[in-house]
Amino acid sequence: MPYFIPVRRMQNHKQIRRAIRAKRRSLSRQEQHNHSLSAANHFIINIRLIRSRRIALYLAADGELDPQPLIQRLLKLNKKLYLPVLKPGTNNALWFSEFHPNDRLQTNRFGIAEPNIRRRKPIPAWSLDLIIMPLVAFSNEGGRMGMGGGYYDRTLAYQLQHKQWIRPALIGFAHDFQRVERLSRQPWDVPLHGVITEQGYQSFRFTN
Repeated sequence: MPYFIPVRRMQNHKQIRRAIRAKRRSLSRQEQHNHSLSAANHFIINIRLIRSRRIALYLAADGELDPQPLIQRLLKLNKKLYLPVLKPGTNNALWFSEFHPNDRLQTNRFGIAEPNIRRRKPIPAWSLDLIIMPLVAFSNEGGRMGMGGGYYDRTLAYQLQHKQWIRPALIGFAHDFQRVERLSRQPWDVPLHGVITEQGYQSFRFTN
């Protein structure tokens, strides 16, 4: 039975974020490394995921499950990898720019490294096949809790207008203890298609 944090003991998302972020940061370097390697292996053996060509990921911070081992595997398979970049303007949404390991990244206003869009022309989310998404918590119904800024939800809001699966597939990437009993859902929340943890892959709504 998977471990999860019982949400009924926490009254709001702020408490959930605080508890899970603290647990992430408490992991040893070896535990972080082992979890990342296991999650990468679960991705690579999944035929449905590995056939994706344009894949967006993220650079880990704050104890997030680190996709670096996965990035190295995907580069060897000649996948095109992308990182999120803040979309200029005031709508708090994201574009995605191609990522090359030797590129010099720049920091955005939140101190997060991202490609220089003057060198790597950004593309919209719907141009991707798959987004490997960071998260603070997830539920077994595919609910996702981020850091609270709503950037991914705004970027992917168009998916809520379609009943059938459309690009890109949205796959959470997290430590298994980030699983919670349930998450309240708002009308603007965009659910995950699946999640990968060190324990394996779980599909929520992956259809063709």
